[in-house]
Amino acid sequence: MFLAAAAVRRGLPTRVVDADPQGSASSWADRAAHLGTPLPFDVTPVTASGLRELSSEPAELVLVDTPPGTAAAIDAAIDAADLVIIPTGPRAADIDRVWPTLDITAHRSTTVLLTLVDMRKVEAIEMPRSLIEANAPVLRNVVRDLTAVERAFGRGIPRYLGDYGDVFDELLASVGLEKDEVTV
Repeated sequence: MFLAAAAVRRGLPTRVVDADPQGSASSWADRAAHLGTPLPFDVTPVTASGLRELSSEPAELVLVDTPPGTAAAIDAAIDAADLVIIPTGPRAADIDRVWPTLDITAHRSTTVLLTLVDMRKVEAIEMPRSLIEANAPVLRNVVRDLTAVERAFGRGIPRYLGDYGDVFDELLASVGLEKDEVTV
């Protein structure tokens, strides 16, 4: 949701597709609208079969929220993606689950995004380093474990996007765009 908000702030037409049967992205959008602070982008629920027919408008950014461990939805989202972002926590158990996912996404451009990083802990340095040393495609920017991000669920996106603005700019650069090229 925060990456979608960063995209909207850069002037990109953006849509979130909620492929998670739990519907957390849709629930967030519904709650925010109910509170009078609607999200600045559409959130559309979709099934795994709907992902196979997913299309977008020219220059539209479509972010797909997938469920953990649901192979059909994850495989369909990967096949529809131009870029796969694998979010993971910084703990060893989190990183351990990255490797099978990287195997599954080997046929697509893929990057790993470290989230919920406590910069006071040694893992904040060790985990990105271990991923880089293992030649994993990892983003330089991480998303710190911030209270503002934690409390955002069900509300409109706050003015401060935490680290997601920097992450989005890095993602733009990774696909050959600079943030100034997409700002409206």
